[in-house]
Amino acid sequence: MIGKIKAKFGDIKWFLRQLSYREFLPLKKDLENKEAKELSELLKSDSYEETLTNILEWQERNIQYWDERADMFTLLLIFSTIAFGFVLFSVQQYWWIIPLIILCFYFSGNFLPFFISALSLATEIIVAIVVFVYVANTSVIIMTVGLSIIFGSILSLLLYGILKYRYLKRAVPEIRFEDAFKISLPVEKILQYRLAICRDYAKLTATLLINSFNSKDNIYFMCIPYHVATAIEIKGRMYVLDQKLPITTRDKWIEKWSRRYFDGFWPRLLSYFNIRKRMPLEVYKMIEENGETRVKKVFHQKIRDVSDVPKVNEGALTNKIASKLGISQMSEKLEPNAKITLKDFALLYDESEIVEFSLLKAIKNKLDSELCDNIKKVTKIEVFQNGSDLTLAVYMRKCARIPTSF
Repeated sequence: MIGKIKAKFGDIKWFLRQLSYREFLPLKKDLENKEAKELSELLKSDSYEETLTNILEWQERNIQYWDERADMFTLLLIFSTIAFGFVLFSVQQYWWIIPLIILCFYFSGNFLPFFISALSLATEIIVAIVVFVYVANTSVIIMTVGLSIIFGSILSLLLYGILKYRYLKRAVPEIRFEDAFKISLPVEKILQYRLAICRDYAKLTATLLINSFNSKDNIYFMCIPYHVATAIEIKGRMYVLDQKLPITTRDKWIEKWSRRYFDGFWPRLLSYFNIRKRMPLEVYKMIEENGETRVKKVFHQKIRDVSDVPKVNEGALTNKIASKLGISQMSEKLEPNAKITLKDFALLYDESEIVEFSLLKAIKNKLDSELCDNIKKVTKIEVFQNGSDLTLAVYMRKCARIPTSF
């Protein structure tokens, strides 16, 4: 009997997992998307390191982070839930409506529920004010003030979204306003809008990896609070592709995000009271059953805060960069012309061919963006580690004097 109960409970957990992680899991229609297949062919190269680097570099260059969509859904959900909580507080027998509303909002991923909730809030405020006029008591006053604040917050979010939408509409005529409130977008729209949040990046990355290597058996999703990234296993080692270059190994990725996690407000507040919290990490493997994609949890762990910063071999990395860019490393200058900071690159560096290849490409791109075509004037470059960051000291030759007469 107990075994049957456990089995049923396991089935429920499996079902909820499929619903929850559909946010970043590419579906069959995503994998068969024509534009995604064509893009995969364009980015495919002769080696693992080149193909993986091309996929991540393309996303960094062409996909913009959709800031409004990252937070709009969550904020509206919170405000709407609190508002209904105010109203239902006095009618406690209907408490079950609140979780039902949360589930409806979460799985619909649509603008319409929020629009309806905003209208209902307006009605509730009017009713509360009318009641307050005839029956003045403390609970009605509190409800009126609370609903007014929440409704104002929802209205402000909607107005901001509308104004931002008008700007995006000029740049991307195909964009739909309600898509800003959806939990998940199909790959077709991600490529069309060139806008994404972490779960969209993860879905697109997985799609491109599967189309490039024609395999679903080695694709994973790294899940931590408020973030997800796609990983691929190659020759027994897992590499994570997370929106921007460089590619990282699994352990380096965990170290980077654990530092960000423990630098957050709540972990720091808990540590102030000597309460140590760990970052939950879950790794899901992508599987295929009956022609449909699913996820299977393969790893779960709570990560401790990582205090030590790994030491990078500055000399060896300097030589590799100079060799890659064809820099002579000869300069008469005692001071560099520029110092360029590479955020968290010391945490991400690993002596792996794939990681090194993508890291050198990231450094070259950074120099291109900072120096433009003047990268050919660089005569010497040095790498210095500054905590978790790397600093590039760049020496350049002098330019010929531009004539003053035209």
